[in-house]
Amino acid sequence: MNLKEVYKLVLGRGRLSQYKLLQEEKKLRNHLLETVLFSKQALFSLLNQHNTVVIKPTFGPGKIIISLENNWFKINSQQKVVSVNDREEMYEYLKQYELTQKYYVVQPLKFTTPLSQIPCRYFVTVHRQNSSSMWRSVSVTNSKDSSVFIKLFQSLVLNKSKSLSVLVAKKLGNSFPSCNTIVVEVIYDYKTGIWIYDSMLHFAISKWDQYQFLRKSVVPKTDLLTRFTFKDYLYRFSEVIIKPCVGQNGIGVVQIKRKGPQVYEIHSGIRTIVKTNLDEAYRYLEDTFLNKKDYIIQQRVPLATIDKCPMDVRVITQIDESTWKITGKIVKLAGKKFIVTNAAQKLLTLDEAIQNSTILSKSIEPLNTKINELCLSASQMLDKKNIDLKIIGFDVGITNQGDIWIIEGNYVPDLKMFKDYEEQYQNIKKLKNKNRRK
Repeated sequence: MNLKEVYKLVLGRGRLSQYKLLQEEKKLRNHLLETVLFSKQALFSLLNQHNTVVIKPTFGPGKIIISLENNWFKINSQQKVVSVNDREEMYEYLKQYELTQKYYVVQPLKFTTPLSQIPCRYFVTVHRQNSSSMWRSVSVTNSKDSSVFIKLFQSLVLNKSKSLSVLVAKKLGNSFPSCNTIVVEVIYDYKTGIWIYDSMLHFAISKWDQYQFLRKSVVPKTDLLTRFTFKDYLYRFSEVIIKPCVGQNGIGVVQIKRKGPQVYEIHSGIRTIVKTNLDEAYRYLEDTFLNKKDYIIQQRVPLATIDKCPMDVRVITQIDESTWKITGKIVKLAGKKFIVTNAAQKLLTLDEAIQNSTILSKSIEPLNTKINELCLSASQMLDKKNIDLKIIGFDVGITNQGDIWIIEGNYVPDLKMFKDYEEQYQNIKKLKNKNRRK
């Protein structure tokens, strides 16, 4: 396979194609790190020119930093550091132990400060309502805590970073019209200036993209997961949930609870482990979950329970002649020791669930009305994506006090759970078939 054929294979939305698109924008060129498809020749060539390079998969998280120090190659990957004194040996080590995906890119690191000590590093989220709307910067996520001095210094370069990020989004958005949320990782180096270190496309299936549409509705406080937001959210909320940006069926969802000054309880599936400090807890999450997918962090909604098992409501909304309607509603009760209701031990009507739950008020109508209003409003917000949505399955949380929260929406909801509720199931299927014929 020649190089042109390889480039075609990785062409698309990966890091290499994004770099090629961004290079076309004159105002961005001086802020981009040279990006080439990884090969032995490319790696050695860049190491001949630069002391430090970074290897990234074509898609997804993860990085391997290689630096040349005193004629030794230091390989830094996932909390592990290996040193070898021969570049052929270094390359063989990478092939055997580190390079688990098919395609990677390699970039020079032109910073004067080591990456781990860069003082100004953050993720700028740029969003638009749909492909014909304007891009705007909607949030900035820090990667780590900073001193007061650094925070003041950051503010001086933040506006420039935001404007560069909007330029990145405009350029990439033209080639990816179905993408309405882009995260740009920006690094500021004291001597060499502002660098676009990475850019991540969040399509409609991304929970981070969905949050941008629903953030004005009743959804839990949410941010991209970084070391800084992990510490910040646990300090503010004591209990948090982390989720992969793209995922389903509760896979990869983790609950973290601050039980004391130096006690952090991590709960995934039915397994619970305890870590004795914040850094140790974050390192465990990095090694177990974060090296595979990008994650968000979310304030945990204190769900009402039945027999100490959390419950939530699955609400189906469907569009019918340009109008969103509620066509299904059922309560899922989580299995024993599970934190998510995807592993439901029982399905109930809303009335049955309220009567048997820890919800203080047993009056169904006010709760039912609030749920309907919230889900219909959220459906209209998500409809602005212009992705031809026909059906949404919302997971709705209810607290003991009767507060209603939208936990998330699913665009391909599982309908099998409604089979035992014949009338609802038939109504959902009938409208689904009607919309399919259009």
